[in-house]
Amino acid sequence: MTTTAPGRHAAEQSRAPLPSAGLPTGAGTIGWLGPLLAVLLVGVAVLLGQDAWVRLNGGSTTWLGSVVAALDGLAPAPWMAAVGVVLVLVGLWLVLKAFGRRTRDALAVRGSSGAHLTTGDVARLVTGAASQVDGVLDARTSASRRTATLSITTTGTPGTESQAQQAAERALSALASPPRVRVRATTTGDPS
Repeated sequence: MTTTAPGRHAAEQSRAPLPSAGLPTGAGTIGWLGPLLAVLLVGVAVLLGQDAWVRLNGGSTTWLGSVVAALDGLAPAPWMAAVGVVLVLVGLWLVLKAFGRRTRDALAVRGSSGAHLTTGDVARLVTGAASQVDGVLDARTSASRRTATLSITTTGTPGTESQAQQAAERALSALASPPRVRVRATTTGDPS
């Protein structure tokens, strides 16, 4: 059995806790490029693999060899320069996008716990709160870090719209900076 000094435990408890982690970031505006480049890389690997397989087995006709033979003797043309300029510009654009700012879709919960809600969580929270209000038949929400747009279908009872907004704002009150709630209400039988 081990024993510790009596003051050690008290000293450990008096230390400040670790700071909470920052809000997570999304993939940014270039998140679609990774899968596209992965597919292109697999295509290059298949092309080079076929070339290596044919050459190792004594063959001479490969896909890559056929393409090179077709391009052999091709004279320079103005369209080649245009294609080159376009490819350089696309490459520069992709580099700038890759170093660009990442998207944030999380909102911090009050306190120092480091807990957060994503905008999808915020939308579900607002929808759930509004669905509990008497007179609300259907509720849907789209949310961003700044606004939550609540679309409700009501029975037409007066005050339902404001009650749904208050319920949504109460549900979001635990956030450090809650988004503004906008309510769009339609009544059953309303043509819009």
